[in-house]
Amino acid sequence: MKKIVVVGMGMAAIRFVENLLSVKTVHFEILIIGKENNPAYKRHLLTRVLQGEFGIEESIIHDKNWYESNGIRCLMNEKVVAVDSESQEVKTDRGRKVRYDYLVMATGSTPHYLPVKGAGKKGVVTLRTIDDCHHLIEKAHQYKKAVVIGAGILGLETAMGLVSLGVETTVIHHQPNVMNRQLDRLAAEMLQEALEARGVRFLLNKRTKELIGQSSVEGIRFSDGNSLESDLVLMSVGIRPNIELAKKAGLDVHRGVIVNDHLQTSVPNIFAIGECIEHREVTYGGIDPIYEQADYLARLMTGIQVNGYMGSTVSTHLHIKGIKAFSCGQVLETEETRTFQWIDPIRHIYKKIVTFNGRVIGAILFGDTSESKRIATLVEEWAPVSEIPSNHLFHTKDVNSQPHLKIVTNKQPSRVSQHHS
Repeated sequence: MKKIVVVGMGMAAIRFVENLLSVKTVHFEILIIGKENNPAYKRHLLTRVLQGEFGIEESIIHDKNWYESNGIRCLMNEKVVAVDSESQEVKTDRGRKVRYDYLVMATGSTPHYLPVKGAGKKGVVTLRTIDDCHHLIEKAHQYKKAVVIGAGILGLETAMGLVSLGVETTVIHHQPNVMNRQLDRLAAEMLQEALEARGVRFLLNKRTKELIGQSSVEGIRFSDGNSLESDLVLMSVGIRPNIELAKKAGLDVHRGVIVNDHLQTSVPNIFAIGECIEHREVTYGGIDPIYEQADYLARLMTGIQVNGYMGSTVSTHLHIKGIKAFSCGQVLETEETRTFQWIDPIRHIYKKIVTFNGRVIGAILFGDTSESKRIATLVEEWAPVSEIPSNHLFHTKDVNSQPHLKIVTNKQPSRVSQHHS
């Protein structure tokens, strides 16, 4: 029986193992090694735990009994510190050596800290692990004013969570729009307005120069000389793939662990999936790409005929109760795109489809995301405009007859980014 060792115990790792187990005719000896002292959990639910929508226990994917009943051996609170690809062994920080036939690296990523003075002070945190979530919930009553640096999806969800815990919270962002990578200006303004109505404050077009205070953070100073008091600063400025182990093992790395279309690293029996990888010069965050990679690798390793992994189309769902926002693909216009927009100012609904050469390449849905799965499929497949579900999306059988619909051809100089190879 072949032995598979999985390094990492996050969502990518467990999805991969679940798929292996689903093929009843194929048997592997499976060992999972994770550095956290918790069974695998759904990391994307942590912000919703902060908001009071879920309990922490509801984020756990499987309890310990599931692993035992499926014959999976787990080593928790143990970190792989070395990989010997010649002897096909991994070594842990407890001195344990384990042999493998196949190694799957699912080492995930680490939150990025802004390289500013004072970033190491007490009270400067991130939200990445279940322990981080526990800490914020348990200590929230000690904080009076919080700052979240970064207005991406995680930053906004976290800010709403802190407000829900009773902490006065201000979001700082260096761009003029929130979620500027996923939304256009109109959708961003609608989102900001909805969050402000729920108590979140914003300071946009602000660059952090330093975090002030003695041993603990007491405030934030901006590059324009202004400052803001704060006894809690949460960094939400992106992630970086965990490549240290792969690099030490002699695998090819760049921004992430480099993999081919079969998710193989530069050593054929070592594979990598999830936020740690770089495929065709692209790194991924988000749930859908991680699951697609895990599903693909499980099919490959169980002998199911598959074509190569060709990359993923990234989509974004905002998870804040009462606010619905979705984006997928290219959402900003260029001189070569054609845009369909539908706005309902009364119900605060905005829908936008971006097309190029008669094909759907991106979309934004705000206020009504009921068609998000269907739209994501259209973007992923670069489907023809004729397949846009106009009767559902724009509430008419003919998109051109809808009085609230605008068809925009943008002539500002730019270029269309590639979506398919």
